[in-house]
Amino acid sequence: MKCIYCKSIYLSLIIIFFFFKDSKAQINSKEVDVSKFQAGVEVQWYPAGWLIGPVANCFISAKHILNFRAAINIADRHNWSGLNDDERGTGYGGSVGYRFLFTPAKNSFLIGARVDLFNTKIKWKNNIGSAQQTSGTTTTLVLQPSAELGYRIKLKNPKWNILITGGIGEEINIRTKGRDVGQGGMWLLSVSILHSL
Repeated sequence: MKCIYCKSIYLSLIIIFFFFKDSKAQINSKEVDVSKFQAGVEVQWYPAGWLIGPVANCFISAKHILNFRAAINIADRHNWSGLNDDERGTGYGGSVGYRFLFTPAKNSFLIGARVDLFNTKIKWKNNIGSAQQTSGTTTTLVLQPSAELGYRIKLKNPKWNILITGGIGEEINIRTKGRDVGQGGMWLLSVSILHSL
């Protein structure tokens, strides 16, 4: 399963590279009027938690966007890791990513990839409710590469737009202090509200 996630991410990066190479194609200036910078907020759900925080888009050109995010990670992994009976915690971090808009002058599909880095503290429990119950805290540095497909909606007020995206990612514990805790593949769904500055 882990291999499938990795192959999907690599394939998405190859596709993005293909579109990035095509960035020299000219776009009619009458067709596109793009702000160079957008700021807003993003809420992202995955099966074991939520990522919430401010987000910013910097336009390289009308079709090519650098994406930045700072976020809090609120995790509730239950017993899904197979390592502990319960895992819950929070983390803080951020990400950098790239997005490609297919039709920047109007509502548009987009593809993208991002890499997150989170410092996460997980409280774990085992043998819950028994005399052998144990608990503790693990601190991890989590690398989270992901690929996404989405849709941008331009609102009536041209300074506002909404991005809805879905994708796949991988949580990789690159440094762990304490008992091993969960990592692995995940689905991601997010909604962003952005304002052009």
